[in-house]
Amino acid sequence: MLSTEFIAKKQKTWDELEVLLNHSRGASARELDRLGYLYRRVTSDLAVARRDFPQDQCVRYLNALASRAHSKVYQTSPFKRGTFRDFFHFGFPTLFRENLSFIGASFLMFVLAFTAAYWIALATPEFAEKLVPDDVLSHIKELEGGEWNDTSAENRNLFASFVMTNNIRVAFFAFAWGITFMVGTVYILVLNGILIGAIAGLCHVHGAALSLWSFVSPHGYIELTTIFIAGGAGLKLGYSLIAPSLFTRKRALTDAAKTAIRLLAGCVALLVVAGIIEGFVSPSSLPSTFKIGFGAVTGVLLFIYLFAMKER
Repeated sequence: MLSTEFIAKKQKTWDELEVLLNHSRGASARELDRLGYLYRRVTSDLAVARRDFPQDQCVRYLNALASRAHSKVYQTSPFKRGTFRDFFHFGFPTLFRENLSFIGASFLMFVLAFTAAYWIALATPEFAEKLVPDDVLSHIKELEGGEWNDTSAENRNLFASFVMTNNIRVAFFAFAWGITFMVGTVYILVLNGILIGAIAGLCHVHGAALSLWSFVSPHGYIELTTIFIAGGAGLKLGYSLIAPSLFTRKRALTDAAKTAIRLLAGCVALLVVAGIIEGFVSPSSLPSTFKIGFGAVTGVLLFIYLFAMKER
């Protein structure tokens, strides 16, 4: 491709960014999110231009344009650029989709670990029992042949507290440990997948699968999704250190952190919703079929929100 063809193909995007930069003062949250999107497009174009047309004037133009956009995109805290309503209405879903590769990798790591631990629990439950905390294992064995609500309120609260606290801790650790070149995030995701997979497998072995899933289902779709998103944010941080592209590692990490922190902010809001459901619906005496169905509905609504909410 000739430089003239490249410029003609990309000019529309560059012009739109120019217009937004010239009118960014007092811009709405939606326009500023669009500004961030166009900035990422231009930095990608700059990388291509530097590689393919290093002597062309478009490199200097794009470098200047990207610098102007960078100062506008990162001049303030993400939450000062608009209302929380705008961020959660379309900003967070947009960030989710833009970083789907990292979030998908996070999901895959968890699922592989979960599947392996679940299979081990079915094949050799004695070994799987060593992977699960003693109080949780005792609770699982007490559920054998019974329903979740046949146990004492004390035990129900113990297990509910364990699940909620564990997932919140995992979400934050999965994000923060990404700074260790992704190693910490991978460790947290795999470890959590093994733990939950072992618990699920042992519940199946001890005839308590329905008790477990009727408890987990109402809040689990939201709570586990937050772990995958937080893990994706952590992977993004680590990847910026491993492959900073044309920027310094400091600059690449700073840019990645801006996005990752916004992803984590969305996770916090989702965890609040999951916590409310876990406190009132999951341990309730409602029928198991209702709670499992309720969870399925929350999962559908969550993914409609994440994949379908777009700026107009």
